[in-house]
Amino acid sequence: MTDKNKGKPKATAQGATSTNKTKKSLVKVVVVEDVGKWVSPSAKQEFYIDESATFPTINFEIDTQEPPPYAWKWSISWDAKVGTREGGSRGKKLKTFTESGTFDSNDKKWTADVNKKVVGGKLTVEVTAGASKFKRFVIIKGKNPSEQSVKDLLATISDVKGFEKIITQESHFKNFINSDGEPIVAFDGGYGLTQMTTPAPTYMQVWNWKENVKGGCSLYQQKQKAAKAHLGQSKRTYTDEQLKLETWSRWNGGSYHVWDDKTKQWVRNDNILCDTETGNIGWDMTKEDNKDKTEADLHKRDKGEYKKPPAKKDRKWTYTGICYADHLNQE
Repeated sequence: MTDKNKGKPKATAQGATSTNKTKKSLVKVVVVEDVGKWVSPSAKQEFYIDESATFPTINFEIDTQEPPPYAWKWSISWDAKVGTREGGSRGKKLKTFTESGTFDSNDKKWTADVNKKVVGGKLTVEVTAGASKFKRFVIIKGKNPSEQSVKDLLATISDVKGFEKIITQESHFKNFINSDGEPIVAFDGGYGLTQMTTPAPTYMQVWNWKENVKGGCSLYQQKQKAAKAHLGQSKRTYTDEQLKLETWSRWNGGSYHVWDDKTKQWVRNDNILCDTETGNIGWDMTKEDNKDKTEADLHKRDKGEYKKPPAKKDRKWTYTGICYADHLNQE
């Protein structure tokens, strides 16, 4: 038999990769992420959502002699990996946020408009122009607002008195880690300035600090409404200070006050002893494992498990809104 392709060049797919021919060998496959000739932007160029939460101007333009129309396709994605402090490495990936779109155009240029949303991550753009293919990606990061800008926004929203203390505690008025330009992500799925967890924030609420604050304020208002209902039941009265503590406690989880029939007033639930070296960890002193022990005894026993908590059913300590509220009140 003769080789019909002998002497002829082999066809290769544009943007494809190759492997070796050794059976059972390990091969690193490299995916080509840049295809075709582009006028702009530069490959892997970085852009920033600015301090006012404005999406950057990114002009994509292909260099081609092919006639229109041109088929455009774009996608932006971001892997949300745990990270809460400057200089620290990102940890476990919690989820991937994505947006995408397609359109046809007679223009070789497109100013990126990702569904009119302010989001970041890896923006990939592909264009088909006749027989030609184009592909390029850029990176979009975020810059933090000033503390005063956040406070100015809070001043325009009703029924959020005391919320600035929560933002201070949760993020110190930062939505992004400066060293990598990505949003703060806590191990429990808390995102950005307000550490939104439940309900889970949208892509835009994670990357647009203004939307993050508005979403957090909406939740705070719900917690405050529940606090008022609890404290005002049976036409009972309460002070502004009690409302503040009850709202803070419910933000982190659970009620702060119990009704004292003897004094006919709301009092702190003293069944909870707090670890004052932490922000929201304490012990239910009605549990047999914790009875007749001091804070020092309990801290020494349990501190090794704070970073890697065991299953709740085995845990002798607890995250509690009561301790969270006490901590905020002392700051």
